[in-house]
Amino acid sequence: VDYQAENAAELFVESLRTTGFGVLKNHPISQELVESIYDNWYKFFTSDRKEEFHYNTDTQDGYFPPSVSEVAKGHSVKDIKEYFHVYPWGQMPEELKEQIMDYYNRANAFAEELLGWVEAHAPAEVQEKFSVALSDMINGSNKTLLRILHYPPMTGDEEPGAIRAAAHEDINLLTV
Repeated sequence: VDYQAENAAELFVESLRTTGFGVLKNHPISQELVESIYDNWYKFFTSDRKEEFHYNTDTQDGYFPPSVSEVAKGHSVKDIKEYFHVYPWGQMPEELKEQIMDYYNRANAFAEELLGWVEAHAPAEVQEKFSVALSDMINGSNKTLLRILHYPPMTGDEEPGAIRAAAHEDINLLTV
């Protein structure tokens, strides 16, 4: 769906309803920003610096090593990945903070807009069941998670059945 099309909202919501996905082109988050984040966080994940930011079990912010990775539904072996949970109030490397928070804020604003699209174009019988306006769900929230994923190179010593990321279900209404 072309984000800049006059009927982008309707097409996006129709895609969600019929396929479960909505793919947008010409959206407001630049590919250059995303690629720069990939480069900067790759350097972080391949350094020992990540060990300084182990996740907080109470707040779930910080670095999650492969040893605590998830097990995808229907599988018994952990995914081969590591990741970092970013929250505005959470721990993060100072040298990466400005850029990742810029992205976090842009992605949140984009998500708020997309939630507004879903709200506006949802069937009436679905809209009646909203307890709060969808766009208000994210507005001002400090609980929106940004997960930065890293899939380490395969070594050949992986546990049988291990893969980087098995098919999975998403627990969120939207993932941007």
